[in-house]
Amino acid sequence: MPTDGNMLVNGDENAQEHESLLVAEEKQGSVSTLADLDNESFATNDRMGADEENEILLTFRIRKSFLYRCIITAALGSLLLGYDLGIISGALIPLRDDLNLSHQKLELLTSSILFTSIIGSVIAGVVADMFGRKAGLICASLIFGGGSIGCAASQSFNELLAWRCVIGIGVGMGLVICPIFCAELAPRRERGSLTSFNELFINVGIPLAYLAGLLIRGMENDWRWMLGSGVIPAAALFFATLFLPESPSWLMKHDRRKEARIVVENLVDPSEDPGIRAKAVKLTLQDLHDDMKEQKNMATWGELLFSRGSRPALLIGTAFAALQQLIGTDSMIFYSVYALTHFGVSETLALQVTLIMGLLKLAFTIVASLVVDIKGIGRRLPLLIGAVGCCIGMFIMFSATVSGEVNPVTSGVLITGILVFISAFGLGYGPMCW
Repeated sequence: MPTDGNMLVNGDENAQEHESLLVAEEKQGSVSTLADLDNESFATNDRMGADEENEILLTFRIRKSFLYRCIITAALGSLLLGYDLGIISGALIPLRDDLNLSHQKLELLTSSILFTSIIGSVIAGVVADMFGRKAGLICASLIFGGGSIGCAASQSFNELLAWRCVIGIGVGMGLVICPIFCAELAPRRERGSLTSFNELFINVGIPLAYLAGLLIRGMENDWRWMLGSGVIPAAALFFATLFLPESPSWLMKHDRRKEARIVVENLVDPSEDPGIRAKAVKLTLQDLHDDMKEQKNMATWGELLFSRGSRPALLIGTAFAALQQLIGTDSMIFYSVYALTHFGVSETLALQVTLIMGLLKLAFTIVASLVVDIKGIGRRLPLLIGAVGCCIGMFIMFSATVSGEVNPVTSGVLITGILVFISAFGLGYGPMCW
C-alpha cells in the first residue's frame, strides 16, 4: 500500500497545516489559545448555533481519498470472515476424500470458527480499548494468517480442528474492530453507508474465496492450498494497517488530543475554505468530546435489561441480530458445494454456482449501502424487501427438494432458489442489521 504523507503525524507539512488552521480558528473566534485547544475546553457559550453546526458538518468537503483508504483498510478485517466462509466450502469435498472424514467431523471443522469467534470478539474489545483499534487489527491479521498456515500444514483431523479454532479468534477480532473503527472515523453524514462496509467486505471475501477454490481444485494437495491461501488477505490487512491512523475517538479517550486533531484535519479536503475547514475540525472534535461525556453516563446492563422504556428497542435489535444468523445463510455458504453435489450437480458446476452466489450477494450489498442514506428509503424498506425475497427463495428451494427426486429440472430449480435467497439476504438482513 503506498505511503501517504498525510497519514503520518509528523513532518513539516502537517505542522504548517496545523498552525494555519489554528490561525484560521482564531480569526473565527473559535479558539483563543493553543492551551484551550489542548484542554478541549468546549464551553457551551462558545459553540455556534445548532443550525449552523449541522450545515457545516453536512456540507464541508470530505477528503475522500484519505477517508476511503482508511475505511477500506479497516474493512479488510471483515473480509477475513468472508474469505474463510467461502474457502471452506470448496475444501470440504477434497478434505473428506483425503482424510477420510465423516459428515460429523466435516461439520465440526466448518462450524468451529463460529464458536471461537466469540472468544475473539471478547479479546478484541480488551485489545482495542487498551492498545487501540490499529493494534487490534494487526493482532487479527497475525492470528488469522498463522491459523491459515497451520491448517495447510496439518497432518490429522485434531491438528486441523485446533488451527480452525485459532482462525476463529482472528475472525472474531476483525468483525468487532472493523465497524468500531469505521463508525469512529466516518463523518456524521457518511456514517450510515460507511459502517455497512463491514458487511460489504464480508461479501467481497466470499467470491474471492470461491474463485480461489475454483482455480485451485484439482491441484495436488488442493485443500491445503485452499486453506493456506487465507494468509494472503491476512498479509494484506497487516501491511495496510501499518499505514492506518489511529481512531480519533480512541486518541481522545487516551488524552492524545493533538494526534486526534491531526487525524480529523486529514478528513477535511485541503481545498475547503480555511474558515469552514477550521470550523469543521472544531465541530468534529466537539462531537468526539460530547460522545465521551455521554459514554460516561451510559446505562448499566441492569438498567438496559429491566427498563421498560428501553425494552422494546432492545428486543427488536436483538431479534434482528438473531434472525440474521438463524436464517441459515452461513450454512448455505458453508455447504453449498457439498449440498449441490448431493442433488446431482457436478462439482465443477457447483463451484461455479457458488461464485455466482458470492457475486450476487456482493452486488446487492453494494446496492443496499448506496440507498441506506437516501431520504425516504433508510433501513426499513430494504429489510422488508429482503425478508420477502428470502421467503420466496426458501419456498423455491423447498419445492425442488421436497420430493427427493434428483434430475436436471430439480437441480435447476434448487440453484434458482439459492440465488434468489442469497440476493435477498444481501439486500436486506445482511447489511441492514449491523
